[in-house]
Amino acid sequence: MIQKLSSNFFDLIVIGGGITGAGICLDAVSRGLNVCLVEMNDFASGTSSKSTKLIHGGLRYLEQFKFRLVNETGRERYILHRIAPHIVKPEKMLLPISKNGKLNKFSTSIALTVYDYLAGVKGSEQKKILSKKEVIKIEPLLRDKEIVGGALYSEYRTDDSRLTIEILKKSSSLGALPINYLKAEKFVYQNEKITGIYCRDKLSKKKIIIKSKAIINASGSWTDDILKGKDNKLILSKGIHIVVPKEKFPLKQSVYFDALDNRMIFAIPRNNTVYIGTTDTFFDKEKDKLVVLKKEVDYLIQSVNNYFSVNIEDKDITSTWVGLRPLIKENKKNVSEISRKDEIFISKEGLITIAGGKLTGYRKMAERAVDILLKKLNVSKNISITNKIQLFKYPYKEFINEIKHLKLPSKDISKMYDIYGDECIEIFRICIEKYSNHKTYALLKAEIIYCFENEMCHNLLDFFSQRNSMVYFEIDKIKKSLNSIKKPYMEFKNISENKWKKEIEDLLKYINEITNFT
Repeated sequence: MIQKLSSNFFDLIVIGGGITGAGICLDAVSRGLNVCLVEMNDFASGTSSKSTKLIHGGLRYLEQFKFRLVNETGRERYILHRIAPHIVKPEKMLLPISKNGKLNKFSTSIALTVYDYLAGVKGSEQKKILSKKEVIKIEPLLRDKEIVGGALYSEYRTDDSRLTIEILKKSSSLGALPINYLKAEKFVYQNEKITGIYCRDKLSKKKIIIKSKAIINASGSWTDDILKGKDNKLILSKGIHIVVPKEKFPLKQSVYFDALDNRMIFAIPRNNTVYIGTTDTFFDKEKDKLVVLKKEVDYLIQSVNNYFSVNIEDKDITSTWVGLRPLIKENKKNVSEISRKDEIFISKEGLITIAGGKLTGYRKMAERAVDILLKKLNVSKNISITNKIQLFKYPYKEFINEIKHLKLPSKDISKMYDIYGDECIEIFRICIEKYSNHKTYALLKAEIIYCFENEMCHNLLDFFSQRNSMVYFEIDKIKKSLNSIKKPYMEFKNISENKWKKEIEDLLKYINEITNFT
C-alpha cells in the first residue's frame, strides 16, 4: 500500500479516516476519480467511534428552525438503512413528558408531526402520542409521579465505527487506497498551490510524499491542526457516555429524557448493557489526552437516578467513552447552542476543508465536497451514486441460506451478522477450518484473523475497540479471553513475547482509562 501511494499521482487525497473522510473517499472513487485516504491513527478512532451510535432524524433541529436539515437528515436515515441494513436498524425512541420538563404534550405533538412530515416518516413508523399509563407500561422504571404522558418516535441505531470501516472497505474494492497510521505532516507546494503531502508512517517510521491534483481536509476535530492556525474554523465540544450492566438498570426501551439541566440525554439498551449520554461541554485542551471526569459521570448518573426508579453508583459503571464534536464557530454561542451544520472552505492555496456536521449527514456532506472538487478540477460533474452502493452482498434471507449447512448457534450468527454483515461467512469459515477443535473463544480467534487480513487492523486495542466495540461492552470477556488467544495470535502475527506484552499493556492501559474517573 505504501509503495502504491508513493508511486501514484492521485486526483484526490483525503485527510482523515473518520465517517466524513470515508464518505468522501467512496463518493469520489465511485465517480471515477483516483483517490487515496490517509488517517494518522486507526480508522474511526476519533469522533467516529465515540458517538451516541444513533442515525438521528434531527429532532432537536426543529428548536433551531433548521427545517431543511431535518428534511435532509430524516431522509438520509432510510438511505443508510437500505444500503447497510445490518448496521443501521430502526429503533423506537420513547420521549416521556414530565411535569417540569422541557416539553409539554401540545408542543411535543406539533413538533413530532412536523418532524415526521419533513423526515418522510411513513405509516406505522410515524409518531404515537401516549398517555401516562401507556408510557409507564412501556418503561416501568420511569418515576411515574413526574410523568404526564409521552410519545414514541422513529430513530435508527448504528455502530459508528463499523459503518465507517465498511464504507472504507467498499471504497477499496472500487479502487481507492485508504490507509491508517499514516500521518500527513506538511503540504507540498508548487507555484503557491498545494500539490501533495509529506507523510510519516507511524508503524515503520518511514516518510513518503504523495502527490495529487487536490486535497480534501476531512480531519474532524483535528481540522484546525491541519490548517495550522490559519483562520481556525472550529470550536470543540466534549461528550462522554457511560455503560452500566442491564441488571443495574433493567431498561426495556430506548429513552430520550430530561437531564438535570435544560438538556436532554439518551439511555439505550444494548445486549446486556445500557449506555447513557451524552454531555456537551466546551473543550480547549490537548485532543490526544481526553479523559472522563468524575463530575461528568456524576451528571449522567444523577440525571438517570432523578428520572428513573434506580440507584446507579460510580462502582456500577463498567465502561465509558469520550469524544469531541467539531462544531463550526457561531459568534459567541455556547457549545450546546451551536447547530451541527457542516461547511466547506477553500483556501487560497487550494486546500478544500469540510468541517462540522453529524454522523447522519456524512453521505450528503461527501456529495457536496466532491461536487466542489469536480468543479475545481474542471471535470464534468457525474452525479453521486452512493445512495445506491450497498455495503452488503446478500440480503439477510440469502445470507441465512448460505450458512444453514454450518449448523451454528443462532446467537453467534446474530452477533456476527450485526457486526460484519454477510462477511461474517468468512469468519465462520476461518473458525471451522482453523479452530474447530478449540473449545474456548474459537469464534473470537477467527474474528481477529479476519480483521487483520481484511480490515487493516494492526493491534488488539484497535480490534477490541474500532472493529467490534467489545472494549466498551464486554471488558470481562476480553480479560478472560487473553490467555486463550495468546498462542494463536502470536503465531498468526509472528511476534515475540515482548511485542505481545506491549499490545496487552496498551490494551489494559486503555481499559483502565475508560473505567476510572478523575
